[in-house]
Amino acid sequence: MGEVRGELSIEMRRFNSLDVARPFLYKFLGIFITYELLIVGLLFFLFSLEAGLFATLMVIFLGSFGAFFIYQKSPLLRVPLAVNLNHPFMGDLELGTAIVMVQFSDGTWGDVGEGRVRLTVDELIGGSVLIRDDETYGVIGHFSSLHETHPTLKRYVMIINQAISMRDAVNGDEDSIESAREREQLDSGLLERSWLEEQNTIEIEPEGLLHKLRRE
Repeated sequence: MGEVRGELSIEMRRFNSLDVARPFLYKFLGIFITYELLIVGLLFFLFSLEAGLFATLMVIFLGSFGAFFIYQKSPLLRVPLAVNLNHPFMGDLELGTAIVMVQFSDGTWGDVGEGRVRLTVDELIGGSVLIRDDETYGVIGHFSSLHETHPTLKRYVMIINQAISMRDAVNGDEDSIESAREREQLDSGLLERSWLEEQNTIEIEPEGLLHKLRRE
């Protein structure tokens, strides 16, 4: 596969710890807190009726199961992406080469290298393989046990490719930016939103920053 695989270095930051990912966290917390408040209210109602132990335990179970379900339906809290301090996702203080890394199904991390990526089926062990989106279709690594058409994986790959496009803008690869814009239009129709992500687009807005970088 050619890429060095392992743990994240100290200069790398997981996508979900960045400011650009906070809207996903805030949306999750809003729904989670609302749900749990309803559960607490139901518990108080049962106590006022002096309901039995079984009814109380059922409500507590619903509270726990519901919290887990909401988390599972919030895949953008677990984007397998990391960038270094020079990447535009970190802000406007690029001082060197930007790097993008992804997490593979075995938990290891690797640099995605040059060019955009896409998914294909792993015919050998199942699930999805991350490959290069060019004429070589070079294998980067096994990405997930989910099928390549899964909506969650489509969202992950779209965010990864946005990170790659912005990395290339900082590193001076103009051709990748133009190619990215064309493919973004093709990708936009692929995202099927879960009930926790009903926005028309993922809440990252690279266009303005990309335009700024290209003018410079």
